Amino acid sequence: MTPADNVHPLTTGSAPAAKEAAPQSQPERIRSMIRRQIIRAELRPGQIFTEPDLAREYGVSKTPVREALQMLTVEGLVSVLPRKGYMVRSLSFHDVREVMDLRLILEPPLVAAAARNVTAELVTELRARIEDQFRDGNTLEERLSAARDFHVTCAHASRNTRAAAMDRSLTDEVMRFYHLMPMAHDHFSSTEERTAHEAIFDAVATGNAEAAQQLMHDHLLEANAAMIRTFYNAGPL
Repeated sequence: MTPADNVHPLTTGSAPAAKEAAPQSQPERIRSMIRRQIIRAELRPGQIFTEPDLAREYGVSKTPVREALQMLTVEGLVSVLPRKGYMVRSLSFHDVREVMDLRLILEPPLVAAAARNVTAELVTELRARIEDQFRDGNTLEERLSAARDFHVTCAHASRNTRAAAMDRSLTDEVMRFYHLMPMAHDHFSSTEERTAHEAIFDAVATGNAEAAQQLMHDHLLEANAAMIRTFYNAGPL
């Protein structure tokens, strides 16, 4: 198959509109829609698309599409193919290790700060995320989303907006890994996962920053090891 054979248009209707605090520009809106499809593996690694195809699909000119794709290129989600278009980047073992190592650096001190800044609202939100993740009958997407939101909420509660934004991006990449590796889905409903989140919740809720930091560190080490084992079994993505 040649690269041109792998070109596919995007379907805008498959992704719901993002909830944003402020109106997005047209390039930002298109970037968000494409990004969501990449994170959810609706756009697969190696898939190729062009500016004209996307412009027709979204009913816009090529300029906002080009700007959206440039943003995604900077994020490392797509690569430029000279004279061919753009390609969704594949994931390597190195990518997995980088993301996991960075989360291990960022998240433990962020959750410690969250424990020091604990509020009733934070406790309520974290409790809701755990219940959402482990509610009987929930879909995989609901479990993934709740698990991601548990970590993102902890990071945001640290009140370090720059670090929390970095962690949110890394957590999105982890969600992409799981969407691409179906054999890893059981992790999100496992006893180990629930025990870890419940322990982190208890430490944050009681303001125990030291325990929260150690528990998050241990949780990420376990999750990282599980992800790496799954990646090896899955092969290149």
